[in-house]
Amino acid sequence: MTGFPVLRTSRLILRGLDPDDLGALVRHANNEKITDNILNLPYPFREPDAAMHLSRAVQGFKRKDHFTFVITENDVGELIGEVGVHLEGNGTAQLGYWVAEPLWGRGIASEAVGAIPAFAWELGLRQLYAVVDPENPGSQRVLEKNGFEVLATRSRLREYGLRRID
Repeated sequence: MTGFPVLRTSRLILRGLDPDDLGALVRHANNEKITDNILNLPYPFREPDAAMHLSRAVQGFKRKDHFTFVITENDVGELIGEVGVHLEGNGTAQLGYWVAEPLWGRGIASEAVGAIPAFAWELGLRQLYAVVDPENPGSQRVLEKNGFEVLATRSRLREYGLRRID
């Protein structure tokens, strides 16, 4: 794989993060309702944070151990969220995602997450997992709609998993 992969769904395009996305990234990710649920996004989320986020995304792709996809709608190229896949070895990767708050409830996260398993299986992965706050029912629904099942619940975290079926 030389260039960053592009994934398409009926309404969305998932592509690599680039410098032109930084304004929309700051505008949408500078929201405590998002940063409280995403480990590597601080609040407040400012331009230097976005530049560091872009650098991590580029380096992760170069190492082929982290893929940060920008979520865009087919008819609008602006970043409206992200979905990331972080490879951890042994055929396992962690999935993370967020969508801009004004677009919550439209099925965007579910559709974006639904595009990831086929990509992950092409990489040779055997399992995806995601960790969510049990008090975030929307995120739990995203995973459940995409076939993820609860693997464990610990204190304030619930782990969901999806295994490749051959």
